[in-house]
Amino acid sequence: MKPLCSISLGPLALLLLLFLAGCAAKSEPSGESMEWRVKSLEESFLQFQETQRGTQDRVAALEARMEERFKRLEAELEEAKLQLAQAPATLEPVTPPPVARSAEPRPWTAPPTKAQIPPPAKAEKSKAKAAPAPAPAKAAPVKESQAAYERGLNLVLAEKPVEGREALQDFLKRYPNDALAPNAHYWIGETWYAQKDFTQAILTFKDVTQKYPRHDKAAAALYKIGLAYEAVGDKANAVFYLKALLDEYPRSEQAAPAKLKLKSLQG
Repeated sequence: MKPLCSISLGPLALLLLLFLAGCAAKSEPSGESMEWRVKSLEESFLQFQETQRGTQDRVAALEARMEERFKRLEAELEEAKLQLAQAPATLEPVTPPPVARSAEPRPWTAPPTKAQIPPPAKAEKSKAKAAPAPAPAKAAPVKESQAAYERGLNLVLAEKPVEGREALQDFLKRYPNDALAPNAHYWIGETWYAQKDFTQAILTFKDVTQKYPRHDKAAAALYKIGLAYEAVGDKANAVFYLKALLDEYPRSEQAAPAKLKLKSLQG
């Protein structure tokens, strides 16, 4: 007869063995999974190190190129300084930037020709004493030329711009070098202004400033140029020519009204 303990322990031992076997079976894949994860982490870390090393190499190469460029620029700067020190006479003087002005020309600022500057009275007398100049062969009588000029001027003042302009143009054809020629040119510009042909008036008045920059009518012409530009809506050029009048002829009769007009234009 078998002992009681051996009979009762047999099935328990069998169950224990089956349980341990199952645990062993489950624990084996878990170990493999852990090992795989460790290997995966190691590979990821190695890849990270490789990427970081590649980045550092690229940064080092970029720094090397920048260093080389800086050295080259420093060398070029030193060479330029050396050339500047060796050849100072060949360099052109540095001029300041031009003051912002209108694009319109300033013919009245140019030095007048000898024909436009009347000789001083004393010099003329001395020349006359030394060697009197012969009178022009075709010189017209003074009264005749003055009468022709006054005929055209009176028509202009009588508000007959077309007839006055024709008379003054005829005067200039007959007496182009007469002392009243600047006045005739100016009043021709006034006829265009009276007819509100401001473009033609501006051109005629500019002709006065170009041909007779030292004549009294040059200042008057500049003033009327400013008014004509204002009439056509060109405020910038109106301001420019009024300022030019004040710069070039500050003591002229037109200086005071030019200041008032500038003040109104500039607000």
